[in-house]
Amino acid sequence: MPRWGELTDAETLSRLPQVAAVADQVAADLRTWVLELRRRGVTWARIGEALGITRQSAWERFSGEE
Repeated sequence: MPRWGELTDAETLSRLPQVAAVADQVAADLRTWVLELRRRGVTWARIGEALGITRQSAWERFSGEE
């Protein structure tokens, strides 16, 4: 992990696309795992508990429903 004081602004900015790509991949993987759990019949309450959020928050974040 870089020490922030050792990086120039340009170096820090140049790393942003990599960090964003990793974040996007993690979000996609998390959604895949949650959807697999739902396919298996695991409740939103259990998924929320595992993630440290409420059932409602899990549903809102991953259900794809409005």
